[in-house]
Amino acid sequence: MSSTNTNTSASKDWVLAKDEQKPASLVVHERHSSLAFPWFRFVYAQGDDASLQIIFATHLVTISGDGLGPLLEAVAANRVVSVTAPTENQAKFGARGPDAEEQTGSAIHSISVEKFK
Repeated sequence: MSSTNTNTSASKDWVLAKDEQKPASLVVHERHSSLAFPWFRFVYAQGDDASLQIIFATHLVTISGDGLGPLLEAVAANRVVSVTAPTENQAKFGARGPDAEEQTGSAIHSISVEKFK
């Protein structure tokens, strides 16, 4: 399964607080589907502020955006609950949430999920 979204908004709900229990899986919300990857199948992650690759035993999740460094650190600690590709309107207008505030700080531009063959 492979899909790519080019967007300009990100979820603020990536990371759990340090006192919260680690999640059992990472949920990746693409525009038209969602996938759950159990953390026990996590192999490694690599990236920087602009791009992040999360490798599981069976899939590669690639995220591009701005300010993704903190997300990489949270992935390394298995503290990420979910990542969400923004809607088409969020991408088009650079806004997110019910108040349609302009995007600042960390942002996801695209999420791609590829299954290893």
